[in-house]
Amino acid sequence: MQPNTLMKGFTALFFVFAYACLTPIFAQDADLPAPADTSNFGLVAKGGSYAAPLTDEELRRRLGQLNSCVSLRPTGVVKGYIRTYSEVKSEKTQVMLGKRLTYFPLFEEKLREHGLPTDLKYLAVVESALNPKAVSRVGATGLWQFMPYTGNDYGLYTNSAVEDRSNPVKSTDAAARYLKALYKQYNDWALALAAYNSGPSRVNSAIKRAHSRDFWQIQRYLPEETRNYVPAFIAATYICNFYALHDLEPSMPAFDEQMTDYILVYEGISFRDISDATGVDYNTIKNLNPGFRRDYVPPSTTGHYVVLPRRVMIPFVRYLNSLGGHNYSFDNQYYVEPLHLGDGRYWQKIVTVAQADNVDNLAKKHGCHPEHLKAWNKITDNNVKAGQKLTIWYPVYVQKHDNVRIEAPSDDKPKKKTDPAAPAAKPAPGGKPSASPPPAAKPAPPRAPEFQWHIVQRNESLDDIARKYDVTPESIRKMNGVADSAIKVGTRLKIKQL
Repeated sequence: MQPNTLMKGFTALFFVFAYACLTPIFAQDADLPAPADTSNFGLVAKGGSYAAPLTDEELRRRLGQLNSCVSLRPTGVVKGYIRTYSEVKSEKTQVMLGKRLTYFPLFEEKLREHGLPTDLKYLAVVESALNPKAVSRVGATGLWQFMPYTGNDYGLYTNSAVEDRSNPVKSTDAAARYLKALYKQYNDWALALAAYNSGPSRVNSAIKRAHSRDFWQIQRYLPEETRNYVPAFIAATYICNFYALHDLEPSMPAFDEQMTDYILVYEGISFRDISDATGVDYNTIKNLNPGFRRDYVPPSTTGHYVVLPRRVMIPFVRYLNSLGGHNYSFDNQYYVEPLHLGDGRYWQKIVTVAQADNVDNLAKKHGCHPEHLKAWNKITDNNVKAGQKLTIWYPVYVQKHDNVRIEAPSDDKPKKKTDPAAPAAKPAPGGKPSASPPPAAKPAPPRAPEFQWHIVQRNESLDDIARKYDVTPESIRKMNGVADSAIKVGTRLKIKQL
């Protein structure tokens, strides 16, 4: 082999290796391969109603409807990422779209606490596809993909019991503080996002080489992973708002993973303790608390954030106070009195919109989150027409868990009233009750039988349910008069008579 040929071979190998190293970290975590520039291809939205190509003009119009902290440019790379979300990785995108119902309310709360734009929530879509256990090839971990040293700087610690970078509450608070510091340095969100990806030193170097502080001007001086980072953020913003126009259907999580709250816990408790105290399914507790490695919350002087369904926070606080350590309280700003019988855990309310309004106002008025309101009603934009009927779900707040299914209160049962005109019973002399027999009481009507109920969860078979309650699958079939094919996610089943 000639020396020149050998040198060319080494050079080609070097560039292949370099390109692999520069593949965006966010692409690894969100499973989004970096697209080629796609300025000239026609991106076609799926579905019969939206079969027309997504032109540059239409993309520009849709992006123009959104408020964002960065300039939403419809570049070729942006279109390439949108195509990846909507066509190449559509199944993974639908899982991510479902997870936003769990995480976006938390993200917005923390971003507001730090005075930051709430649309920064889309950054976690780019970083991890909303997978709290995502780990990149270089060790970045969690929803916000913190490296160990940066995580340490912001109070995120890793040991045999906890991985704070996977704790949704703690990592989101750390990400908000880090983004705030970066924006203070650059006074520009596009540059702050670029620095979040590659570190300030590379951004500063690109600024010097380009003699500009405009991201789009310095873009070519940045590593590829950072060059594509803001376009990926724009595509994530787009797909989370216009997914319905691409025939994408979110994989909806259970209500217990949508309407959640959190509390700082100092005592050491196991997930089994939490399940016994609240009645929440063990796997739900695991899903909501991925930052604990041993299904155990270790004791801590600074505390660990525990996330649970909002409906059980009251009995959980009572349980924590029974441990005799710290004094816990739960400030429930979302409480709404149930008016209709629900499934025992959540109840449904139907409202008719009196006049045209936007989703944010209506969600605030009815005590729910805008993302939930849109998902429950398949609303594809932020506008709601007059006369439109909306379905809203509320938790039935458990006051005390007693290992028996708690039914939602009904508004058609009259309360027992006392007759103020009835004479009060007089005690006999000496303070003892009178020996005269009480008037004969009418026999009480027979009580309707009460049952233990179960709501079928995702990936749950009839055998799984039967084992959980120590009954046979056949008894469940007979009690409900249904075949296995009729048992689907959300089906309410009688389990046994109490």
